[in-house]
This record gives sequence, C-alpha cells and structure tokens, in this order.
Amino acid sequence: MAGKSREVELKLELDSDKIASLLGHPVFAHAFPLPARGGALHAVYYDTDDFALRRAGLSVRVRRENGQYTQTIKAERKHRSLALDRSEWQCIVNGELDMAAAAGTPLAPFVSDESQAANIHPVFIVDTDRKAYEVERNGTVIELALDTVKVSAGQSSSRFCELELELKSGDAANLFAVARDLTEAAPLRLTPVTKSERAYALLDRRAIQPVSATDIDLPRGTSSADAFRIIARSCLAQVVRNEATLRRDQDPEILHQMRVGLRRLNAANILFKEMLNSRESRSIKSDLRWVGKQLGAVRDLDVFIGDLRKTTPEKPNDEWMKEAERRRSDAYQVLLQTLEKPRFTDAILHTAAWIESGKWLTRNKGAISTARALAVEELAATELTRHWKRIRKSAKRIAELDFDERHRLRMRIKKMRYGAEFFSTLFPGSPEKKRRRSLLGFLRKLQDVLGEMNDIVVGEALALSHGEEKPARSGQRLKKLHREAEAACGKLLKVEPFWG
Repeated sequence: MAGKSREVELKLELDSDKIASLLGHPVFAHAFPLPARGGALHAVYYDTDDFALRRAGLSVRVRRENGQYTQTIKAERKHRSLALDRSEWQCIVNGELDMAAAAGTPLAPFVSDESQAANIHPVFIVDTDRKAYEVERNGTVIELALDTVKVSAGQSSSRFCELELELKSGDAANLFAVARDLTEAAPLRLTPVTKSERAYALLDRRAIQPVSATDIDLPRGTSSADAFRIIARSCLAQVVRNEATLRRDQDPEILHQMRVGLRRLNAANILFKEMLNSRESRSIKSDLRWVGKQLGAVRDLDVFIGDLRKTTPEKPNDEWMKEAERRRSDAYQVLLQTLEKPRFTDAILHTAAWIESGKWLTRNKGAISTARALAVEELAATELTRHWKRIRKSAKRIAELDFDERHRLRMRIKKMRYGAEFFSTLFPGSPEKKRRRSLLGFLRKLQDVLGEMNDIVVGEALALSHGEEKPARSGQRLKKLHREAEAACGKLLKVEPFWG
C-alpha cells in the first residue's frame, strides 16, 4: 500500500525570462540547494476516457526521477484553499501504474475489479526541469522548486514556468511571507492551477471555462473563525482561478465571475466583521477595493456593449459599436498590465495570508475572542436578520428610491444572497430549505431588475461622456423595469425567513 502524507504547497507562475532575476533574490541566495530533488522529471498521468479520476478530485501519476519510478496518488481536501492542501500516497514502482498499491487510497474503488482497472490508462505527460532548494523562515522549513515545464496531451502541448513553495514543517503562513518577498525580484502570479489541470485544459476546453462559486458546507457547531476561513478561501480561490483564465481568454463572463468572487469575499468580511476588527483587516479591505476598482471599469464597458446590442433596433450603430469595442479592447489591455504588477500579486498573497493566519485569529481582545468562538449558526441568524430588516425597509418604499438608494438596496440584496448561500447547510430542515429557495428566488429577481436599471443608467452616462446619444428605447425600458421592481418587492415582503 502507498504511504500517506499531506502536501501543502503554494504555486506561482512566472515568465521564463525572469528566472535569473528571481534566482538573484536574497531568499535564494540564502537557500540550501537540493540537487537530489531536482533535475529532469518525466511524469505519466493516468485517468479514464471520461476523466472519472479528475471528477473525483484525484491525480494519479508515475514519475521517473533519478532513475527511480514513484507512483503518486493525490486527493484534494474538501475545502480547497490557495495553498494547495492535498493528501498524498507514494510508493516505488517498476515503471508502470501498480493497481495493488492503490489499496487503502481513494483510487481503490476505481480498481476494485479488472474491468474497472482496465479503463485507467495514460492520458498525458508532464516533463519538468527542476531546480530545488530548501529555506528556513521563522522555524518553518520550505522547499522551493523552480520548474520549467512542458505538458503534452494528445496532439497539443504547452510550456510554462512556475515556482512551488512546499511546506515541509512549521507554519503555512510563512509560505505566503516568502512568496511576498520573492515578488520583489520578478512578476509572480499566484495560481491554484496544477500541472495536471493545465494538461486537462489541453484535452478538454471546458476545463478553462469561467469558475463559479463552489458550495459551502458548514456543519452546525463550527466556530465563526473556522467558518470564515472556509468561506473566504472559497471566495479568494474563485478570484484567482478566474484571473488565471482571464489572461488566456478575455471572456466577459470570466471577468464577471472574478468580480463575483471579490463581492462574495466582501460580503463575508461584513458578515464576520466583529472578529475582523483590526488595522490589518482594514488594510486587506483597502487592497480588495483597489482590485475591484481595476475590474469595474472594464466590466462597465462589457455591460454597455451588451446593452447596446439589446436596446437598439435591428442592429447597433456601427460607429458606436466600433468605438465601444475599441475602448473595451484598450481597457482589457490596461487591466492585463495591471494584473502583472507586483501590487496585484501582493494584494492577493496578503489576503491569502490574512485568511490563513492573520492577527484576527490570535488577538486576545474580549469581544474579538468571543466572536471567534461563537457557533456560526448563532452568528448567521443574527446577521441574516439584520440584513433582512434593512432590505424590507427599502423594499417597502421602492417607488420612492432614487438611483443611489436603489444601488444601495441592490448591494444589500447581494450580501443577503451570499450570506444565505454561505449559511445554507446550517438550516437543513425541509421547511427551511423551501423558504430559503423562495427567498433566494425573489432576491435574485429583484437584484436582476435593479441591476439592469443600473446598467442602463451607467450605459447612458458612458454614451453621453463620449458625445453619443442615449441608446434607443432606454427610457421605455426603465419605466417597465420600475414596474417589475415594485412587483418583485411586493412578493419579497411576503417571504418568511428560513433561519428563524
């Protein structure tokens, strides 16, 4: 049977022409070389034709290193963070996959009989030229692996460079501290995308689609501190995974999902604000606002172009569309350049480190300590009630709200929706599920209506700021949306809370 261990690592991508600059950083100057851990690595990865192992969160490979073959089975942990945290089983083999060594591992059910085992075969190859080092930081031992990689899948291949920081012993927070130091030497991009995921992307176009929010599973009795970390990891991972995809494909939906991840994280910060009250937390929120601002300008143009196509008769004005597309292209180029800047990478790394080991976890101030220990279902009931009261107050006077008030209501609805999704598993009864579905449905409808109203107003402002006329029929559409908003509010006010 393969020996089990736990792998905690951080991955950062860089351009090949920046390797020399990176190696010149003091972190590497004081690192201890590990020649036996480097050199040429040739790995064959296994799966079924329908990628059943990948769907199960498994990675299975046989790697040749220094003349020896090692079989490795990796399994993703339930709550995936930016520091990849996986269970790992390894054993020495004779050059091919050893099905018998799968006993006691998550691969075992897939090889339980000969017919199932026969479906597992090589699907792609990963060749790596590795330089390995070991560094110590505040009692923590970290292995640095600088990899030049080629993945080959079917008739396709791709090349890239990445730096892996693997925790050998000590505090995982130091992974982020070392990574932040290294951004001083070269533009590094945090990536949760593994080598195997890159290869799957060559085989399956769906592997690089926009990344939506993952389900949050919070057992009752979970402390608020643990609950926040589970939620925040999910939110930040959504941001980073979409950011990595946005570099390759400027799909408006990818950008949208990246912004959704940021908004979800902002909602989590508000819901758990009592225990996050510190200067460090305020600095993180400032970083995230800056990131959101960089995305917002481009998103406004995406929405404007989409609205232009929807609200103009027959087809959009060619000159308008050409100008809008040009502005969008320019804005995306500026955004991509911003994503390359150390400030962006540092903001993400700083946020990830704060989630995992920020000072909010150890401050002894009474109110903060109490808030950390509070069972999350108690916090959820309090916070959902608070947001629900504010939404109801605005919904009752929806016809009187001006643009800014409607915008604030829409923001509250988003936070309420995200909170209801975060805390859904805490109220598992059948009546609670039914009321939650009803509430989320009406909230989503009202948010969509208010969002379209906001998009029309923003689009009109964009058009007028560039000497254009308002899009045709936008006034008529706004009147209709006003009526829809009033109807949606009337239904929303009749819904019963699911957390009572």
